[in-house]
Amino acid sequence: MSEFQPAKRLRGIEKSMIRQLFERARPGSINLGLGEPDLPTPQVIRRAAVRTITEEQNSYTSHAGLAALRGHVAADYPQLRLTPESVIITAGSQEALYLALMTLVDEGDEVLLPNPGFVAYPAIVRMAGGRSVFYRLPATENFAFDPEDFSRRLSQRTKAVVCISPSNPTGRTLSRDDLAAISATLAGTNIFVISDEIYRELHFTAERPASIASYYARTLVIGGVSKSLSMTGWRLGWLCGEEDFIKSALVLHGYVTTCASTISQKAAEAAAWTTEAETARQEMRNIFRERRDYLLELMERELGLPTVIPDGAFYAMVDTSAYGSSITVAETLLEHGVITVPGSAFGSEAEGFLRVSFCADKPVLAEGIRRIGEALSSLQ
Repeated sequence: MSEFQPAKRLRGIEKSMIRQLFERARPGSINLGLGEPDLPTPQVIRRAAVRTITEEQNSYTSHAGLAALRGHVAADYPQLRLTPESVIITAGSQEALYLALMTLVDEGDEVLLPNPGFVAYPAIVRMAGGRSVFYRLPATENFAFDPEDFSRRLSQRTKAVVCISPSNPTGRTLSRDDLAAISATLAGTNIFVISDEIYRELHFTAERPASIASYYARTLVIGGVSKSLSMTGWRLGWLCGEEDFIKSALVLHGYVTTCASTISQKAAEAAAWTTEAETARQEMRNIFRERRDYLLELMERELGLPTVIPDGAFYAMVDTSAYGSSITVAETLLEHGVITVPGSAFGSEAEGFLRVSFCADKPVLAEGIRRIGEALSSLQ
């Protein structure tokens, strides 16, 4: 029997470097690579879910999801003039990303992606038959947006642009000037912008970061409750935008997922837009801001490592270039019982950096920094 070969669209696509490092970590390792909140799901959400489980018959919803839930999402983006028919409730924001790219991208189309950016972006573009083209968020400028480089990357083959704010991995946000520049550059084209806003509610700025949807009409918004309400395992996200696009994406969603979890949908519809849930979001923001500041202080005082200050999310980019390549440093830290993610996993601009998560309480962060110090000493 011949050796199995997957379909061509999957050849060369492997588990992400993040997952590979996690699977090799020894027991007792401190996880500073974590991409999910360690805080409990708010009580208001859990109470709604328990009531749904015990009191209701939880059959399939429509493919698109509960109409009332889609109405909540649509109302969050008044600038796009959405209706519930412009929204699909998905099994997390990653399914929303998959639907957007698989619905838009044909063989040979180009998709502009941020460098550095989330590891799933180029993988899904490749599955769709497209070609990834990367616009720089230069490390020399603390991963800020570079409008000139962005403009240079556009071509006649550009089908879509992906942006994310706050960013995974850098935690940086796109300013209103950045968003206006993107919109001006794309004016007069038929290019779609896919705006990944899964971290938008987790910000340390005075106000919630602006959305490109306020500047550019042909925007598809990806969002969800995974990060802002600590609901990663509930698998509840959304994709919204032009109704004609949503109709096509909904066909794919129906075959891939049928519908997102009914229990998660009902709990979110009943509770995620309440005053109690918003209070919980603010409490989470306060906790992560405190942890961010603590981590930055430790990095400076204990290790003397330059660290890019994140505006949101729960990651910090730490410059370890003095100790070797990012994968060498990450592998050494793994041997000393600390999980981080090498910057090279996210693109060439992040080489020489580690993505360090502050989804851990202060004593764990302190012990992680101590172990990092030991590991770096071994590299000197």
